[in-house]
Amino acid sequence: MEKELQKIVKKGKRPIIIIDELQALDDIYMNGQRELLKELFNFFVAMTKESHLCHVIIASSDGYFMKRIYEDSKLAKTSKYYSVDYLNEADTHYWLNHLESESAIVSFKLTGSQINLIWKYFGGSMWEISDLLGDLIPCSKNSKISDEILMSNIQKRIDDNYARFKHYSGFSENRQLLLEKIYHCCAKANDFEHQNLKPLIKNNIYDENTLSHELNRLVQLNYLAFDPTKTAWQLQGNSMFYGLQQFIKNIEIKNGDDI
Repeated sequence: MEKELQKIVKKGKRPIIIIDELQALDDIYMNGQRELLKELFNFFVAMTKESHLCHVIIASSDGYFMKRIYEDSKLAKTSKYYSVDYLNEADTHYWLNHLESESAIVSFKLTGSQINLIWKYFGGSMWEISDLLGDLIPCSKNSKISDEILMSNIQKRIDDNYARFKHYSGFSENRQLLLEKIYHCCAKANDFEHQNLKPLIKNNIYDENTLSHELNRLVQLNYLAFDPTKTAWQLQGNSMFYGLQQFIKNIEIKNGDDI
């Protein structure tokens, strides 16, 4: 590959190598000994910082994985983190106010209150909103979507996330307590840190290793997102928050409490 890069550079071009979801290569070894990812990153550093033959962009939805790779390889002083986040509120409102030009949807227009409702439950999650809009197309009448149909489609997605939390918790009281703690943290702030979960260790619900493993698992399963630049976690979007809220609400109702 180095020779091919040299040929391209001689033509006055600087190649850009992009690898998405790099965590798929984790735990793969060369000749049973050398870790493939470390060898790959050593090559990337040589091609970028030493030979200046290309740029490399690595993308992953697993923040834990990116943090480990960043710290285990030579990337700490040779690269930068960039977060690809959801749309902000202004961009989301613009999109939903211009469905014909932005999404080629001509069968309906959303009202201001409906757009606010979508923002409340999905934030700027592009994929979730696109999926919702697709399901609404056959439900339109006279270029409109009723509030009942919109809320029904939103609730279905919340129910799906509720079921995910219910499945994850299973028979484990410890996982239930962890999810309760995460919910109460996220109800107060957008994200949470290690110190917010210390009571789980202090009360002997988890030790440090098992709690770290549990959080890592929640990130891998896309329940949580981990920001390696702040060492903080947050729920994977607004719809996950409301799914978790429904899960916690059902528990507290069974216990005779109010949420």
